Amino acid sequence: MPEPDPRTQTPLTPALRWSRALGVLVLGLAMLLLLGFPWTLGALVLGPVTTIVGIVVLVAKGSADLGAWARANAVIGVVLGAFSGMSAVGMLILFEPLTELDSCRARAITTSAEDACQADFDQAYEDLLSRYGVELPTAG
Repeated sequence: MPEPDPRTQTPLTPALRWSRALGVLVLGLAMLLLLGFPWTLGALVLGPVTTIVGIVVLVAKGSADLGAWARANAVIGVVLGAFSGMSAVGMLILFEPLTELDSCRARAITTSAEDACQADFDQAYEDLLSRYGVELPTAG
């Protein structure tokens, strides 16, 4: 198939270029979230970058040329970037208990062993919160 003539193609607007970059960033975030705990910490960098690029898409020159779907995707990218960045910060705070939970679950063979791993994580989580003066509400 012959190459299209660049003189006949309409040039990409800055908003469309940023929109394509946002799509790649969102896919990268999705991959990090699917890979699990240690990889999710990459969202510390990729989350804010995705949020900023999503905002740039919404305010860039030529954003009026974007369709409704592209604008909706930009809003979703901003929300996903902010959420994943905040989640990564939470995982960074809980790095040690999460690492222990991950290694414990890797050794666990039975369901009761996995339950014991989860109980140890819950205790470590509560200890971490109490160290900073945060108390969880109790039922009843």
